[in-house]
Amino acid sequence: MTTDCNKYIIYRFNLSDTKAVKPMKHHICLFCLTAAMFIIDLRWTSADEAPPRIVTISTLCFLDDADCRTDQYALGQIENAARRQQHDLVVTPCMPFLSFRESHEKVDLARFASLAKSHATYLAIALTETGAADQTFLTAVLFDRSGQIVGKYRKSHALADETLTLGDALPVFETDFGVLGMSLTTDFYFPEVYAVQRMHGADILLWQHYPERFREHSQWVPLLKARALDSHTHFVTAMYADPRTYLANRYVQGMQGAAWGRSMILNRVGTPLADTGYEDGVATSVINLDKRKREVHPPWYAAENIFFCNCLGDRKAFQPIAQPWTKPKLPAFRKRKARVAVGYFWHQDAWHNDRVPEVMFRVLDAAAECRPDIVLLSEMGAKIENETTQQVARMVGERARQMNSYIIIGGLGDKEQMSVARVWDRQGRQVFAAPIYWTKGFPELKVFDTDFARIGIHSCGDLYTGEVDRVLALKGAEIIFDPSQHWGADGENNELLLRARAIDNGCWVACAHWNSSDPGFRSLIIDPYGYVMAASHFQQEGAVFVDIDFDRQKVYYAGRKDSQPQRGDTDIAAYVTEDVPQQHAGWRDYIFARRRPELYGIIPTTNEVIMRYRPEKGPWE
Repeated sequence: MTTDCNKYIIYRFNLSDTKAVKPMKHHICLFCLTAAMFIIDLRWTSADEAPPRIVTISTLCFLDDADCRTDQYALGQIENAARRQQHDLVVTPCMPFLSFRESHEKVDLARFASLAKSHATYLAIALTETGAADQTFLTAVLFDRSGQIVGKYRKSHALADETLTLGDALPVFETDFGVLGMSLTTDFYFPEVYAVQRMHGADILLWQHYPERFREHSQWVPLLKARALDSHTHFVTAMYADPRTYLANRYVQGMQGAAWGRSMILNRVGTPLADTGYEDGVATSVINLDKRKREVHPPWYAAENIFFCNCLGDRKAFQPIAQPWTKPKLPAFRKRKARVAVGYFWHQDAWHNDRVPEVMFRVLDAAAECRPDIVLLSEMGAKIENETTQQVARMVGERARQMNSYIIIGGLGDKEQMSVARVWDRQGRQVFAAPIYWTKGFPELKVFDTDFARIGIHSCGDLYTGEVDRVLALKGAEIIFDPSQHWGADGENNELLLRARAIDNGCWVACAHWNSSDPGFRSLIIDPYGYVMAASHFQQEGAVFVDIDFDRQKVYYAGRKDSQPQRGDTDIAAYVTEDVPQQHAGWRDYIFARRRPELYGIIPTTNEVIMRYRPEKGPWE
């Protein structure tokens, strides 16, 4: 007999409801902890082994309204949330309308400290800090259960319109239940922040936000998935909600969009455990920081809620992340508009040793009908080292020449690498090879210049190591190709990660999958905003394509738009702020230039945290 005694217990309530809530949490947890002494699924068996860390967390969602930008409102919301049950951590959104003085924290923040002490909970707040030398910081402050300050984090990354003094560290903070990492507002757009904090041992990551001048939320869902899964940490967001109906931005009409709401607690693979929705309130979850599923992929650690691949390399190829960035100089391409195609078919028809893959060539012929500039196929299972595979390679080259198209095929190994993505040019020559990285790593990740764009390639499980795509993008890759054969965890999780890689790096992503998994698992072409522009048909063979103009860059918003609509008291005009920023092309250069490589030195290293997820020696080394 086995029993799962560590189920999540989730509460959600509205801050305006002041009736006492008496959850059965304590009774349930007591029963679970008692029952755990007798079940064979026991996580600890002796006094020498620590019990699991069961933690109650609440994250607040404030109203985005002028009347609510006061210390009385903030203190009241914290009090209303904290008094409902015993907490381990309460998190507020960022409150830049409140401030404290450097070296005067004890006096200026006394009321927040008193709340933490009276409710015996850790409390994370974020507000403006006035420095001793007249600097202005945006600072997160963590109080412990006695009201003492555990530490401060000063916002470390800023966009063009943020006139702040930046902090120069990405610290983590010890609590009595685990290690916390903190981030503020637009830090979120820099995945390196979370990679560093994860490598310093963070168990929980916090993102305390304040509504931006122009609100673009469609990209947040895949990014939240990636932030949690890449870090293997729980992720807590604290937001603001508009008191009116949620409404997206509409730049042409000068509508900046309503605040999102959705303060959330996500688990280690990015699944929301509690969510306030598009309104103010509190999201509460009781989580077991030590719970893991059974390992099914030894000898490397894979005991998360969903399938993922661990990076088994030494991470030296990630050095460009920690080095100063200069925009790469691209060659004078012959053309900049290109038709990108992805072919798809069944796994049993893949290219293997000692046979000619007739279906693969049939799919290439189908792709040829759309006159592509480049075709991507999935990860195969062949090694180009015998007469048959060499013959097939020559046949692929001939198809590329006939089609006047580049062809990319993954999973074509050799004596050194189990899986290599190979590129044939328009003349049928093999001109580039990109080995799979996660299985054992190698010193350098390379990009390749076609006659229309700079490309990068990652294969299959490389998707789960975000640093791979980051390096390719830093080196100028405008599209990243992913020949893949895995089927886990499912189509939704896979698609969200692919979309996140496109969004974070401001580039196109094209992925070729087999048709052997769930209906959500498709071959995809994704634009730099994370939107799926083309997808394969389910359980069919064929090809899809998208025409791409590589000179058309992802946009960002900064400065102030010349023409501003007038704010009104009712209807749509009531949403208007009269402060909509100007739209500009070049999002990637804009973000990359504001990275802080001097803070990322730990990323291209291997430390104790990394070794939790991999053996001393990988099976393919």
